[in-house]
Amino acid sequence: MNLEKRRLNWLFLGLFAALLLFGVSCQEQTEPDIENEGVLNDVPSIAETLGTAVPTAPPLPTADPEELALGQQIYSMHCAACHGVNLEGQENWQIQNEDGSFRPPPHNEEGHTWHHSDRILIEAIVEGGARLPDNIGGTSNMPAFGEILTDEEIIAVLAYIKSSWPDDIRQAQWEQSATDPLR
Repeated sequence: MNLEKRRLNWLFLGLFAALLLFGVSCQEQTEPDIENEGVLNDVPSIAETLGTAVPTAPPLPTADPEELALGQQIYSMHCAACHGVNLEGQENWQIQNEDGSFRPPPHNEEGHTWHHSDRILIEAIVEGGARLPDNIGGTSNMPAFGEILTDEEIIAVLAYIKSSWPDDIRQAQWEQSATDPLR
């Protein structure tokens, strides 16, 4: 599946999540008063509706063992040399190099990878450091993998990285991804 189709699939997943969230928030509305149909004071307020239903992301996807194995293989071949065999990143990854670039960060729970949505992580893999605007305050020497890895391999690498995170971090990242669908 090409990247554009994958992005459309993620877009539909995001739209489904948004509809699910909307449906949950609308679920708690009271039945209209038939005698006063059309009277606005019988409609629950936004505060009442939002206060009674807490929107949530869809359940975390379950890991596919074959996808994780592929992801680990691809990570070992293309990512581990810079980001570490155990996803630990390089030492002092938060300190800028003399040339303005930053060292490769960890992809485990100690890094910032999980703070980003799937859309941003896929963009980072596909475009590498070239995706960063000039005014970000630093650069990245990460190569672009969009022409090297297939969509399936990119998704598998992300699944492998995420499989190392504790459940609470996986949930937080999943919720972020649900609110930032692929375009």
